[in-house]
Amino acid sequence: MAQQSGNDLKAVMEKLLQAFEDEVDSELPHREVLDHIFRILKANKEKIISEPPEVGKREKLPELLRSIGDALQQCKARSKQQQSESDKAKSKKMTMPSVSDCNPFKSRPSQLSVDPLLEQTIAILGDVPPPSPSPDQDAGEETVTEYYEWTTSYVDESRIYGWDKEANEVVDALVGKEGEDEDQVLFRTAGIAGIHGSGKTALAQKVFVHDRIKDAFPLRLWVCVGPPDHEDRFNLLYRMLDNLGLDTAKVEDIVDKADVVVKAATDEDKDKSRIGVLLFILYVTLYKTGYLIVFDDIRAYSDWYSNLTLQPPKDGEWYERLAYGLPKARKSAVLVTCRSEDGAGVMVRTGGVFHPPKLEGEEGWKLFHREYKEAKDKDKGEEEEEDKLYKELQEMKEEIIGKCLGLPVGIVQAAKGFAALEHEPEADAKDNAAADQAATSKDRTWTCN
Repeated sequence: MAQQSGNDLKAVMEKLLQAFEDEVDSELPHREVLDHIFRILKANKEKIISEPPEVGKREKLPELLRSIGDALQQCKARSKQQQSESDKAKSKKMTMPSVSDCNPFKSRPSQLSVDPLLEQTIAILGDVPPPSPSPDQDAGEETVTEYYEWTTSYVDESRIYGWDKEANEVVDALVGKEGEDEDQVLFRTAGIAGIHGSGKTALAQKVFVHDRIKDAFPLRLWVCVGPPDHEDRFNLLYRMLDNLGLDTAKVEDIVDKADVVVKAATDEDKDKSRIGVLLFILYVTLYKTGYLIVFDDIRAYSDWYSNLTLQPPKDGEWYERLAYGLPKARKSAVLVTCRSEDGAGVMVRTGGVFHPPKLEGEEGWKLFHREYKEAKDKDKGEEEEEDKLYKELQEMKEEIIGKCLGLPVGIVQAAKGFAALEHEPEADAKDNAAADQAATSKDRTWTCN
């Protein structure tokens, strides 16, 4: 009976996988999360019979598969709806929208979210990491992951360590020091600069979830700017508007029907006008509330990102600067992170530029411990004997963190590297060392002769 049940689950998985494969060329909403979910299903399709989940998790699996199927159908329906609305918009007569039209919130009974489904899938079937980069990829080249695909307001506070003093300093720059009139300045800026892996994003996250920040700004938005979107202004603005609750299909309809776009003479002028309309829509959407926006990992130090304190022009082109889409009428702030201190200064102007300090001592070891244990957990079996290697590493923790120069990226890589090693008992280690020494001595004798 259990075997038949396993076969039934396998058949459902195969049907779901085929349905998802049929959409390989479709522009599905939440594509990256769906890819992750179906990567897990594919890896567990055969194991569902030979290595089924424990009883409690197995009972939840049929309902999970039904939910995944429903989510896929909703994503397919939304994709078709957006395409249909886009086609209709292009066939209609183009007119300039009114200001009231530029707040195009979608009226919908429920918000489709597949993130909880991913969490449930991982809880029941375990996680499956994305494929490793190809061997011909440059070792120094950064792998672009889904981290850059989404704009969000969620930060996992449990994964942020240390830097309380530094975070407070950045908060003071964005909100004002405690005790002073915080409402005296309506718009503030600050930057965090440092080399790759120095902890710019982690420090910005620490600021993002700070209690004073939450109290000061009703709206907080985290925008991942890094590759591939650092030069893709359309994608950046559409992602921001989508996360602010706007229906991007309706936004596209408004943009394409805008008089300034319709009358543009060349394709280049049309693109510039579209950027201007998108910035105007962003401005109108943000105007009624105080906000904090974090632009993380900006790498294009162009005029478009410069001087975020500027007001929009009364007579002029809106497309020229991101700053024009950021209203300064209410207490608001912008925080940027980038690798260039000069670039950060150009963007925030009079705002301060801060640097993440080295992650040392117990805070550095917390990060090492977390990454080491997570790497070990991926390969552990049913029961795991005491980790003797970790005990030895604990005795050398100050040396390990020191060798990493306090850089979070160095600590993470060191932890993963040690986690991949097998512990060698002390007696065996001495024997191996003696054998190596004897071999070296023999080589030297042979060489002298």
